[in-house]
Amino acid sequence: MSTGDRDARFEYPDSAGYPDGTGILDEGTAALVEEVRAGAVRDVDTPSADAESEVRVHRVDDEHIYAATLRDLRVATIPYEEADDRITVYTTTVEPDFRGRGLATELIAYALDDIRRRGMKLTVRCPVVAAFMEANTQYADLIDAERPSP
Repeated sequence: MSTGDRDARFEYPDSAGYPDGTGILDEGTAALVEEVRAGAVRDVDTPSADAESEVRVHRVDDEHIYAATLRDLRVATIPYEEADDRITVYTTTVEPDFRGRGLATELIAYALDDIRRRGMKLTVRCPVVAAFMEANTQYADLIDAERPSP
């Protein structure tokens, strides 16, 4: 999918929905926005040295995604594109059976921490990441002032 394809389908929502009123959030995205706004972090399994069945969050460079995996199952993703010193994040998805466990929050925090470690700036095209950042202002310095969002 090219950036142009993504641009044609994306509308950046404000707290009331879409600014121009022509689109709606799908049910899954709306639920994730509410989850990160509420700070829902319940029963999130993070990796330990001796566990093979816990959720692992990581960056997958060759696919340009941040991912949360459980064993070999990818349960959450955030696709991104890199250009120069900037990363654009597009959408956060969590498999329905894994929603409400704080995975979106965990994955977004990992991605933002990784972006900071790499010294990159951020353009947010994902309503879930935007909602997370509104509630977690410690990440505000990552926003690319010249291209913060659409």
